[in-house]
Amino acid sequence: MKASTFVVALATLFLLAVVVSVSAKKPVDPKHCEVCKKVIGDIHAEVKKLDKKKQKNKEKIEAVTAKYCKNKKLDQKAKKVCYYIDPIKREVSTPMAMGAPVDRICKKLEKKNANICTVKYKIKTEKGKTDYSKMRVKHLKSILADRGVTCTGCVDKSEFVKKAQESEHLEM
Repeated sequence: MKASTFVVALATLFLLAVVVSVSAKKPVDPKHCEVCKKVIGDIHAEVKKLDKKKQKNKEKIEAVTAKYCKNKKLDQKAKKVCYYIDPIKREVSTPMAMGAPVDRICKKLEKKNANICTVKYKIKTEKGKTDYSKMRVKHLKSILADRGVTCTGCVDKSEFVKKAQESEHLEM
């Protein structure tokens, strides 16, 4: 009798461990969808300037989106996100009219067009002050690509760090 109770308890613990491991989320990259969040946040701020009734009107939100994206002073990254948003404006206006937060809107847009969240700002570095050894290899590769440097034969992180330090003098 006690052995069967032990087996049931063990099976329950195993199932609980499986459920916890499946439901555990990956840590969120703070740079994920950063340009989308900025663009949608700026559009959301413009929509908030409208009166309450117009804030719920999808056509008005789409008009604000179009006006924002036509701004000549936008940087290239924001223009690229606007390019991706243009054909799916209704996917922006519907959740915004319902009061959804910016990160949720970007997550929904990413499902429609995965390219939206691939647009990222360049990683800022300061000559002599940046500790490359604390960066991820992915970010080191991005820095090197922005500088126009190729790291042929680089396999280990230390090689990427060395190459980033050597090319620090190059303009990004």
